[in-house]
Amino acid sequence: MAQVWREKKEVFSVEAKKIRVLGIHSSPFRGGNTAYLLEHALQEAAKEGDVETEALALAGLNFSDCTQCNWCMRKQTPAQLCRIEDDISPILMKIRDCDVLVLASPVYFARLSGLMACLIDRTRCFIFGREKHLALKGKVGVALAVAWTRNGGIETTLESIHSAFLLHELWTPSVHAAGAIFGVGAVSGQMNEDLSYQTDKLGVRQDKQALQAAGLMLHKAVATARMLKGKG
Repeated sequence: MAQVWREKKEVFSVEAKKIRVLGIHSSPFRGGNTAYLLEHALQEAAKEGDVETEALALAGLNFSDCTQCNWCMRKQTPAQLCRIEDDISPILMKIRDCDVLVLASPVYFARLSGLMACLIDRTRCFIFGREKHLALKGKVGVALAVAWTRNGGIETTLESIHSAFLLHELWTPSVHAAGAIFGVGAVSGQMNEDLSYQTDKLGVRQDKQALQAAGLMLHKAVATARMLKGKG
């Protein structure tokens, strides 16, 4: 049956195809705000039907930075994408095989986290790889960012992730009706009238606009992936 998704007056009707959605977050806290936003987004994606979702955390993994040794340009194989074999190696395989890639980062010092930057650098093997040049081209990318306060680096973080998507020639949807133009930004620090902050450790749950935007963004990402797969 055709899958239909509505955003106000827009209607997307495409042939149902199995879509693999991979979400990766770079918070050092496995059960924190960034993880919560990502899980919420993936749950919404699963509602599209015939969608396989998986959430991964970079926290606690042992992996190195890209050294730009260019091994991937000369010796890459389908079984080994990068010379460095560490905890990122199986994640690179999952990135290669997914249809929708969701990268979620907390905002640290008004930018994306170091763990996310390291992961993005390691995806260089997909751009210059011997097996396939621009191996991620044509997939769909979604950026999520969680900051403690507004105007503290959310768009800078989203822009960094989107820049990586553009280098890989991924498609990046937006949902204007939900205010998600450059990805989805959420705030975890909820301020009181006296400028003090509430103590909810999962304050992102109160950012209803961000949660709604994340859901709509994933619905649109799945619909976009189906259209792209339908075109072969």
